[in-house]
Amino acid sequence: GPPLSPRLYPGDAYDPASEVVICTSGQESLNAALRACVSEQVSRGGRDGVIVFEPYFPFTQGALDNAPAVMQPVRTHAPGFAIDAAALRAAVTPRTGTVLLNSPHNPTGHVASEAELAAVAEVCVEHDLLAVSDEVYEHAVFGEGCRHRRLCDVPGMRGRTITVSSAGKLFSLTGWRGGGGVGAG
Repeated sequence: GPPLSPRLYPGDAYDPASEVVICTSGQESLNAALRACVSEQVSRGGRDGVIVFEPYFPFTQGALDNAPAVMQPVRTHAPGFAIDAAALRAAVTPRTGTVLLNSPHNPTGHVASEAELAAVAEVCVEHDLLAVSDEVYEHAVFGEGCRHRRLCDVPGMRGRTITVSSAGKLFSLTGWRGGGGVGAG
């Protein structure tokens, strides 16, 4: 089919028949994306571990339980809650199959920098990991010079990332449920 249009970002071109999923909420989209990635990685050799950056939104544990997956936490620290590339690399085990990134991050508000996204991408590519990028707050970015960047736009990540968005957050209608995920096939 034709590419999805209108495009939210320059260069977007997702096939709605095979690369777009619409769900009843961002949480349902996140749950579905995690289940899909974990299922794929388990089929590749039992890789049911999911790296999650702490602190995390409480829904995350339930979504991992539903996948079913094993959380592999990577702690971030105040005041900036930046991703520590060395801690991320150290968290990878033979069981790891997926990285869950949340940027802008709930509950801290941290927005991943280009360097942090590059570190996540490097680890994913090196270890053949899939990524779920929870970007439901992509348009709620505050601070001088602060800009949201998508993980799927980092070289090597488009074909291994499912990006989760929320119409409720995008249009500030959080009581109206609607979400979705996109990922290149």
